[in-house]
Amino acid sequence: MANPRNEATVATLREQLGDASTFFLVDYQGLSAGEFGSLRAKVRAAGGRILVAKNTLINVVLKEQGVEGFEDTLQGPTALVLVGDELVAPIKAITDFSKDHPKELPVSKGGRLEGSVLGEDALTRISKLPSKQQLQSQLVGLLIAPMQQLVGVLGAPPQKLVTVMNNYADKQKEE
Repeated sequence: MANPRNEATVATLREQLGDASTFFLVDYQGLSAGEFGSLRAKVRAAGGRILVAKNTLINVVLKEQGVEGFEDTLQGPTALVLVGDELVAPIKAITDFSKDHPKELPVSKGGRLEGSVLGEDALTRISKLPSKQQLQSQLVGLLIAPMQQLVGVLGAPPQKLVTVMNNYADKQKEE
């Protein structure tokens, strides 16, 4: 008979992972309970979530969802990092915490991004990306630029005509 606590944990993991196609695994061994609580709060404030469960239970839920290849990664203390709509902010919170920690913890173990398996350097690479909001504003700027140039080109001849007429009127006033 299965342990009721393990069954409850698996049910929670199923609910949390849902159909998440993006998650990361980090090694948190060496963090005190207070430090880990602080890390969780920072990740939660950034829109992410950190779950801790037995590696075998995480692996069971991943296999149920058709996710393979994490058996070797799920060794030792492992926390599961889930991100919401904003991918970069929770990852930056983890990497910033790691930079500030004397032992540079937590350490990335890899993960999965939109179905692709990522290596150990994934968190560092993703943390260097601009946020979703920054990317959206850059896209809007790129889309608006041609329209602004067109308005400037279309507005130039009438503006020049007005300038010539104003100069002519000023010259007539002087005479």
